Amino acid sequence: MAYVFEYLRNWLGKDFFDRKFKEENGGVFYDLGSGTGKAVIAMALFCPFKKLIGIEYLESVWDLSLRSKGAYDKTIFDKHVKYQAIFTIENTNKIEFYNGDFLRQKWNDASVVFANSTCFSNYLMEKIGIKAMIECKVETILITVSKKLNNLNDDWEFKDGFKRLMTWGVASIYIYIRKKVTINKGENKLFD
Repeated sequence: MAYVFEYLRNWLGKDFFDRKFKEENGGVFYDLGSGTGKAVIAMALFCPFKKLIGIEYLESVWDLSLRSKGAYDKTIFDKHVKYQAIFTIENTNKIEFYNGDFLRQKWNDASVVFANSTCFSNYLMEKIGIKAMIECKVETILITVSKKLNNLNDDWEFKDGFKRLMTWGVASIYIYIRKKVTINKGENKLFD
């Protein structure tokens, strides 16, 4: 995730994130289908988000994300206690993991929405696009892995995808940013 954030900083400029995080008091990061929580933990280590939220449908995998959070919290606390005489470590990142359907959660406070969508169906990708058009505010950044969102309207600017070597092979990363809001909220039906 650090490389994605660095790529975004180069594309949008360091000032964009400094301003965004200052205006939003840190911003909110969402991971759709968060699995064991690796992306959430990575972003907590590299970015000044005030809140990071992972949403995972499979209960057994969600349980692993809670363990990841426990290890993260303990490590940050231990570092704070050990090094507080030398420097101050602030744990400003609030991490939350939820078990459920990310299409039924609100993302209207999102600064960044991330979906490692490699295993997502085309139908689910279409629903993610619809939900993003309905809920996301201007300057929300949307990142998908392996699959593009083909149904976003002209409110969204697409940044050319790039390839990145993952532990499981080479994947394409697609980045979008919302530039304006013109959609009629009743225009698309999210649920059948």
